[in-house]
Amino acid sequence: MTLLIGLFGALLGTLIGAIATYLTTRSNMRLTLEHSYDQTLQGKRLERYQALFHASKCLPRYWLPTEKPTRKDLQQFRQAFHDWYFGEEAGGMFLTPAAKVIYMRMLNLLVEAAYESEEPESPLSAAESQTLRELASELRHQLAEDVGAANPPRLRWARLGPPVPPPPGISA
Repeated sequence: MTLLIGLFGALLGTLIGAIATYLTTRSNMRLTLEHSYDQTLQGKRLERYQALFHASKCLPRYWLPTEKPTRKDLQQFRQAFHDWYFGEEAGGMFLTPAAKVIYMRMLNLLVEAAYESEEPESPLSAAESQTLRELASELRHQLAEDVGAANPPRLRWARLGPPVPPPPGISA
């Protein structure tokens, strides 16, 4: 009888050990695969975001008096952003939900401002200029946050602050 109990205990211990090993190995494999996927996605996102960040230079923090764009320029800017989104690199596919919302708001405003007037060489209003530049700044800020380029230490309580306002006397 004791031999049977010992044999049953050994089999039960082996079975429990096998189940624990299976569950642990499966969990570790899943974490490894998720981590690998996240790293690959982050690398691709970084490449696409760098191109978008570069393209956003057409909407700087402020325009010098000699740099103020016309509505025709905005049409070209819109086309550049459209090409980035749908181009061969498919940049739009890698936007995070937060970045996509800002990007779409900026693109919508670009279209509204570019085609608001029959006169393609007419200047932007101060409000249009201000809003466009603020959205572009917000987008760049979100891109940096998405890829972790401007993040402080990875602590939940440490968040990025808002963009620094332009110097006084600089207007749209």
